[in-house]
Amino acid sequence: MNFLQRIAAFFRGSGGGPSNRYLTVYVLSRRCREPIAGQVDLLNELSLSDDDAYSYYARKVFHTSGAQRCFGQVEVTLHFDANKRIAHHDVQGGDWLTREEYEAELAAFQARSAAAGAQAANADDDSGDAPAAPPSNR
Repeated sequence: MNFLQRIAAFFRGSGGGPSNRYLTVYVLSRRCREPIAGQVDLLNELSLSDDDAYSYYARKVFHTSGAQRCFGQVEVTLHFDANKRIAHHDVQGGDWLTREEYEAELAAFQARSAAAGAQAANADDDSGDAPAAPPSNR
């Protein structure tokens, strides 16, 4: 019976669960000052490394949301050891963040977005108060 259970487990997938499958990456776009969270699929997105120091690598490009009319991208190159743990990371166009730093930057970004939206709404209200002067016929 043990043999059949192992075969069934193979086709069902191991009980490792999805928590070990994805690695969440946090970066901050230097151009837009927007924090970005993305994921790397450790089962499908890793490539074998030619570098003897690392076993795997992955390259991802993360894009900002376009909020505040700013569109940017951050390129991340991750190098992994044989156990698929990050051994080294390179970030172009942004900065690497920890989860705590990401949450703090996200709160600050949302506050800036809300303040910019309120300022734009006030500017629209102020411009609508005075009627436009009729054109002169002179």
